[in-house]
Amino acid sequence: MPQHHRTNENDLVLPSGFDDIVRVIDRYVADRRTGVPHGRRHPRHRLPALLLTREPAPGTTADAATAPGAPPTDTGQGEPDPALPALVHVYHHRLVRLDAGGTGHLASLAPHALVDEELLACEHPGEGAEGRDGPHVRLLDRVARQLRVTMPDGSGTLRLPEFDACLSVLRAPIVDGDVRDERRALRDRIYDKYAWKFGFAAEVGALGEELGARHWSALVRLVTTPLAWLWRWSYGLRVDRGARFRWVGVMLDEPGRSFLDAALSLRDAHLRSRAQDRADREAPADAGAPADPARSAASAVSARDEAVVRQVLLTALIHDLARAARPPVWSVRRPRRRWPFVLLLPTVGGDGSPSRGLLNSFSAVAEETGNCPLLVLGAATADIPPYAVGLPGPGVPSQDSRPSTYGATARAVASVLAAGASGQSAEAVRAVPLSRVPGNGTSAERPATQRTVRSRERRASDWLRPVVAAAAVLAVVAGLFQVPWPGAAHTRAGAAPAPRATDTWCPKVATGERVGITDGSDGCELAHGLYADELRSLEARLGRQNAEVDRTGPYRTLVFFAPLSVGSTSRRAVPTGFQMLRGALLAQKQVNGLNLKSQMPVRLLVANAGEYFTFGSRGGLNTKNHSRVDVARMIVDRIHRDRIAGVIGLTQSRPESLQAAVELDARGVTVLGTGVSGQPMVEGDSPVSYFQLSAPDARVARVMASFARRSPRLAALTKVPQGHTAPAAVLVFDPHDTYFSADLKKRFTDAYGSAGPVHPVPYGESGNDSRTPSVAAGICALIHRTDGFVLYAGRSSVMYDLFYYLQNDKQCRTHRGRIAVLAESAAPGLVLHPELMAREYGSLSLFYNQFSLPDDKGPFGADFRKAYGVSSDGDAASGYDALKVFFKVMNEIAVTDPQFTPSAVVTFLQSTGVTDYVGESGIMTFGKGHKYPVNKEIDIREITGDGTTITDLTCGAVVAKAAPVTRWGPSGNFLCPEDD
Repeated sequence: MPQHHRTNENDLVLPSGFDDIVRVIDRYVADRRTGVPHGRRHPRHRLPALLLTREPAPGTTADAATAPGAPPTDTGQGEPDPALPALVHVYHHRLVRLDAGGTGHLASLAPHALVDEELLACEHPGEGAEGRDGPHVRLLDRVARQLRVTMPDGSGTLRLPEFDACLSVLRAPIVDGDVRDERRALRDRIYDKYAWKFGFAAEVGALGEELGARHWSALVRLVTTPLAWLWRWSYGLRVDRGARFRWVGVMLDEPGRSFLDAALSLRDAHLRSRAQDRADREAPADAGAPADPARSAASAVSARDEAVVRQVLLTALIHDLARAARPPVWSVRRPRRRWPFVLLLPTVGGDGSPSRGLLNSFSAVAEETGNCPLLVLGAATADIPPYAVGLPGPGVPSQDSRPSTYGATARAVASVLAAGASGQSAEAVRAVPLSRVPGNGTSAERPATQRTVRSRERRASDWLRPVVAAAAVLAVVAGLFQVPWPGAAHTRAGAAPAPRATDTWCPKVATGERVGITDGSDGCELAHGLYADELRSLEARLGRQNAEVDRTGPYRTLVFFAPLSVGSTSRRAVPTGFQMLRGALLAQKQVNGLNLKSQMPVRLLVANAGEYFTFGSRGGLNTKNHSRVDVARMIVDRIHRDRIAGVIGLTQSRPESLQAAVELDARGVTVLGTGVSGQPMVEGDSPVSYFQLSAPDARVARVMASFARRSPRLAALTKVPQGHTAPAAVLVFDPHDTYFSADLKKRFTDAYGSAGPVHPVPYGESGNDSRTPSVAAGICALIHRTDGFVLYAGRSSVMYDLFYYLQNDKQCRTHRGRIAVLAESAAPGLVLHPELMAREYGSLSLFYNQFSLPDDKGPFGADFRKAYGVSSDGDAASGYDALKVFFKVMNEIAVTDPQFTPSAVVTFLQSTGVTDYVGESGIMTFGKGHKYPVNKEIDIREITGDGTTITDLTCGAVVAKAAPVTRWGPSGNFLCPEDD
C-alpha cells in the first residue's frame, strides 16, 4: 500500500495558497474565539471541521465525475486525493516544538491528537477489556490519551469524567444475576475507578501506631464505614439520576432518567456489534454464494450499534472538552486555555475507514452539543462525505481582519471559522478544495518557518481572578457570622420577604427554559434558547402596550398561552406561536385604540408552556411533566388579580395542551385554540369551555386525500401505479404523537382508500436525530420505486431536519423532476420565505395546508409588516382574530353585565355563539354546539420551482352570509369535502 503521508514533509511542494490557509487556521488554534469581541462572545460556539480536498481538474466537476451524463454542477466539495495526508502531517509538525534546552523534548503548543489508521490497524490487543473494544472505541481512546499528554505546560491536567465513565461502561464485564445485580456492579465499577475515596494522611497513620494498631483500626472503621457507605450511596445516586449523564438516555431514546439503565443498553449494543464483527470475520468467504439476508440484516444492525456507541463516546468527549476549555471564572487556568482541542485526520477514506466513521459521528453529534471546542482538520483520500459542504462563494464577505492578505480560499475558510467562533449556526463539516497549482516553496521553506501558533505563558495577573473570588467568599462568610445589632432579632422575627416574581410566576425548569406568565414589565423574562431574541422583543412590546391600558376603570385580561421557547440543547424550528403572538399583539394595539362609546380595554399576558407544552399542565392527560410546575394552574391563580376573561393560543394538539384546557375549564375559563387541528382536541375529553378557530383533522384529512387523488399539479410530479387511480403516498408520521400525527395518518389512509397505495414511515419529533438520515434514505427509496409523493403528517418543528437529508440523498436528488411533499403543518420559515425551497431544497416541491389566505397587501398585512418587518400568514391572522373575537364577545356581555366573570364567556358561546364573523383568517361561525367554525376555509398552497406561492385548492366558507365553496380544480369539477 502506498504511504503518501510517510514521505519527507520537508520536501513536499505545497499547493498554491495553502500557507494562507495555514495562517488562518493558526489564528483559531491560538485563540478559538479570535476576532470576537468579549461583549459579543456567545456561550455556545462550534468551529466547523475542515476537510481538505483537491480542486476538480479543468473541464470536470465532482458531480460529473460520479454521475456520468448528469448536468455538470460544481458543489464546491472538490475531489479526494491520496496525496493530501501529507499536508495534515505538515500542520501536525506546527503544533509541537523543541524545548529551550534543545534536548529533543517536544512541547505541545495546543492539545491535539493525530489519528494514525496504519498504527491502529497494526495493533493486536489481547483478550482483556481493551481487546474487546473494537477499532472505533480504541480509536477514541487513543484520541483522548493524546489530548491528555499534549496539554501545554502550565495549563493543568485534562480531566475527562464523562468519557472515562462511558468507556468504563463499555469495558465492564457481564455479571451473573438479574438487572439489579448488573446495575449495582456497574455503579461499583464506576465508583471504584473514579470516585474520591476516604483516606488518612501518613501523619495520622503514624499516630495510630503510637495508640496501637488494633484500637486505632477499630476507631478508624467506626468513623469511616458509615461515611464511606453514605458517600458511595450518594455518588451512585448522582451518577444514575444526576443531570450530567441524562443526555445518554436521550441519545439512546431510553425512557426515564436512569443513566445505569441507559449504560446497560449501551454496553449491550457494543457487545452485539463486536460479536457480529467477529462472526463476519470468521465466516467462510464464498464469492459465488448468494448474500444471506439474515446475515446482511444482522450486519446492518451491528453497523448501527457501532455508530451509536461511537456517537455516545464522542459526545461524552466533547462535553468534557467543553468543560475543560472553560474552567470556572476563579480558576488560574481559565486565561491560559484559549486554544481549541485539535483533532487531525490524515486519511478520511471510504465508509469503512475509522477516520471516516469518526467524522460521520462528529457531523451527527456536533450540531446537538452546542459548545464544541474541537477543531477537526482532515484530508479526503477516498469519496467525499455527502454532508461536507463547500466553502461559501466569493460573494460572502470575509470576517477576517486582513482580507486583502489572503487568497480566495483562505478568506472563505476565515469566514466559516469566524461564523462558528461567534456562535452563528454553521455546517458541521466544510470541504476545502486546494489548488492543483504548486506554490512557490516547500513545507520546510514556508509553513515550517512561519510559526504563529503560540501557547499562552503563565502570567502573574492570572492569579487575580482566584484571589478576588476567595476574598469575595470570605467577605460573604464573614457577613453571615456577624454579631447581630440591637433590634436585629425583631427584624428576623418579622414577616418573611415575599418570593421573587421569577420564582413564583416564571420558574426555571430542567430544560433550561423559563416557563410561566409575564405582562412584559414584571421582571419575568421567558425568552430562552435559539429564538430568545425574537421573544424578548415581543415581551418588550407587550410591556409597552399593557402600560397604556387604564386599570383604574373596567378592563379584562386575555392570556396568550403556547410553547414559546425550546430547551437549551434543542435545535427545533421556531415555534409557530411567535406569529400568532404577533397577531394578538397587533389586535390588542388596534382594539385599545378604538374610540367606541362602550368598550372593554384589553390587557394581555403571555404564558409560556415550554417546549412540547410539557410544563403547561400537570397530572391527568399530561404524563411527561414530572416537576411541580403547572402554568395552567398559574393562570387560574391570577384570575381575580388580573381580571382574566379567557385564554387564546395553545397552538399544538397534544395531551398536555388538552389537560391545560381541562384545568382551565374547571374554573370556567374559555380557551380559544389557534393553529390546533387534532381531532381529539374537540372530541372525547374535550372540555365544554374549549373552542378553536381551525378545522379539525377529520375534514383536513379528507381535503388532502381529495387533493392527492385529483390535483393536476401533483399528478405532474408523480405516476399512478398499475391497478390504482392515484399515486402512491409515502406517509411520514410520528406513531407516538397520538393527538395529531398518528390521528392524521389514520384519517388520511381511510380517506385515500384504495385509490393509491400508502406506505407508512415512522419519524418522531423527540427521537434520536441520528436516525433521520436512515428515515430519509427509506423515503427516497420508496419514492424511487413507486414514483409517488410524500404525505408529511409530522410536526413542523422537525420538517427542516427531514428536508435536509432528503435533499442530500442521492436517490432523491436524481429522481426525475422534483419530489412532491404534501404537508398538513409546514415549517413557518418556509411559509414566510418560500424562496428558501428553491434555494435550499431544490429537489422537493412543497404543497401545504393553510386555514386562510390573508391579503398581504391589505390593511392587516400592511400593518403587520410595518409593526414587525415580516410578512403575515395564516398563523398571524388566527392570533389576530382570536383576540378580536374575544373583544367582540366581551363588549356584548358587558352591556348587560359589566362585572362579568370568565364563565359568562362560556355561557355566551354556548347559547349565542359567533355567527359569520369576518376575520383575517376567514369567515367563522362557531359555538351553539360547534367547537370549531363550520365549513372553515381550507387552502392548499404550492411553492413553485421559482420560489413563489400559488393556491391550488380553496374549500369552505370564504364570503360572509354566502354558501361555502364546494368545488375546486382548474374547471371547478372536483367536490370539496365538507364537515360531517
